[in-house]
Amino acid sequence: MDKEGLKETAPFKVDNAVIMAAGESKRCRPLSDILPKGLFVVKGEVLIERQIRQLLEAGITQIVVVVGYKAEMFSYLKDKYQVTIVLNKEYKEKNNISSIYAVKDYLGNSYICCADNYYAENPFKEYVHESFYLCNYAKGFVDEYCITESDDGFIQSIHRGGTDQWYTIGANFWTKEFSEKFIELLEKEYDLPDVWSLLIDDFHIRHFSDLPITANKQKPGIVFEFDTLEEFQEFDGKFRSYSKEIMADHLYGRYNGVTRYAGVKTDNRYGRLHFNENLWGPSPKALIPFHEAVSEELYLYDSKQMDDLIIEISAKYHIDYENIFLHNSGSEIARSIMTIMVENSDNVLLPLPHWSYYPGVVDYRFGKKYFYRFQEKGDKCYHDVDDLMEKAKQNNVKFIIVTSPAMPSGNLIRPDDLERIVKDNPKSFVFVDQAYYGFEDDPIDVNYFIDQYDNVMFSRTFSKFFALAGLRLGYGIVSKRAMQALWLDLPLLRLPIIARKAVIESLRDDEYYERIRKEIHAVKDWFYHELDKIEEIHPYRSDTNFIYMNVTGVDAVQVKETMEQKGYLFRIFEYEDKFFYRINVAPLETMKDFMKKFQDTITAVKEKAK
Repeated sequence: MDKEGLKETAPFKVDNAVIMAAGESKRCRPLSDILPKGLFVVKGEVLIERQIRQLLEAGITQIVVVVGYKAEMFSYLKDKYQVTIVLNKEYKEKNNISSIYAVKDYLGNSYICCADNYYAENPFKEYVHESFYLCNYAKGFVDEYCITESDDGFIQSIHRGGTDQWYTIGANFWTKEFSEKFIELLEKEYDLPDVWSLLIDDFHIRHFSDLPITANKQKPGIVFEFDTLEEFQEFDGKFRSYSKEIMADHLYGRYNGVTRYAGVKTDNRYGRLHFNENLWGPSPKALIPFHEAVSEELYLYDSKQMDDLIIEISAKYHIDYENIFLHNSGSEIARSIMTIMVENSDNVLLPLPHWSYYPGVVDYRFGKKYFYRFQEKGDKCYHDVDDLMEKAKQNNVKFIIVTSPAMPSGNLIRPDDLERIVKDNPKSFVFVDQAYYGFEDDPIDVNYFIDQYDNVMFSRTFSKFFALAGLRLGYGIVSKRAMQALWLDLPLLRLPIIARKAVIESLRDDEYYERIRKEIHAVKDWFYHELDKIEEIHPYRSDTNFIYMNVTGVDAVQVKETMEQKGYLFRIFEYEDKFFYRINVAPLETMKDFMKKFQDTITAVKEKAK
């Protein structure tokens, strides 16, 4: 090209390309927990490297990579391709508008690229005349930024979602004038909190009249964008095996696919009928230690010879001091004993249905799960001990979980059934979860069991009956032989002094807890009879502070979701093609309001289904 030609084309020469690679790509977890999405290998090439090579092939040699999440992993690109690395320190708090702000001083005639795009053919050019979005055509509905065009070829508007339309995807190109205007507008508004959550496209849409742009329409099968691992897998048949290999080789690879139990998060303070909390609240005397607290209870360790709370438990329930241990709630007792007892490939027998925390712990201990059933007969549920014994024998189980009262069915196990389980499975450890101990008289003599057997443990908590869930304290009862092993995973030092004092005050207030126990019984009986009047509900008698029920003849999921909208939360269980609810009881006025809304909701859902 002669000098005159160079002079004429100079304004259109691309100055550089910006590749945004700062985001966490949460929709691509768990792989993106290990690698930023731009470093995924797709069809044999690292995504961002393929894009860099295509830019270099087009004659674009100044390439700026904006990094944030796992920034250090991109540093090799500096030596390999002589790119410039810019750190976006705000990537966690702000959307990708912050990446553009981080490189505002570089922008001129610039390509704006994302590290997660794949171009089957090179879309980049050394000379570009006008600003544009790359665009694909969607036949049918697409949930993307769709465009409409004016007669002069410029994009007239951009809107989210459309049918049979062109939509933006992949790189943009900004002329120098476009870049200058964009940055001018962004600098004026960047400190506004509502700007921080914006994508670059959203900010552009706000100022569309000031930032004219065209559509660079692509043929099908040229530009690809990946938001999820499933989309990568659909595009690249080898991606699934690649992903598994990366995760397996990683430091934490053995935990891939292991999920952690998490309770339902809610700010609801009134309709919480899903946690099985004691909604009558604790003894008022539990607050005394907090009002009378002294600084020594905060800065000194409790180093006395014996634990005051264990002494109190021992005296109240007539259990030897040396057979009792304290822990941070019943869930931590279960975790500790499984940490000691369950190893790779050990077989664990669980009830079905069950508290979903149990299988989560088995998974992270890499045990194998087997399940025994409950029976529903008439107005009660029962442990299916015959099924348990058969499953234990068939699978040579090392660890058996028995809940009594059971969660979610609410029934106690008979002492002779429990002894059958413990005695006939001497090589299995039997963990008896008594989280709901106290709501009913329990016929099991724990002293008998721990004196006779080393392979059984009882776990109790102060969260439920004593209404001290916020203190996170519980205790276990076990033989001295078993204590030798369990001791290895108990808290190193004693639990908080003030919290233990609050529990002691509660244990001593028999008058208060006997009164609320009677009230809970009365409300529970009333609730049971009201439920029994509803054709679609079959409730079961409960030895706890909740009622379990079978739901038929109505959309159980829709009823639950509608009740959530009305302010009430409760649990739903599905197994063997049947639906069940578990609903906590609350003081009578709350339950009356619940029942009215519950009955109205069932009726409305049935009418809607007709």
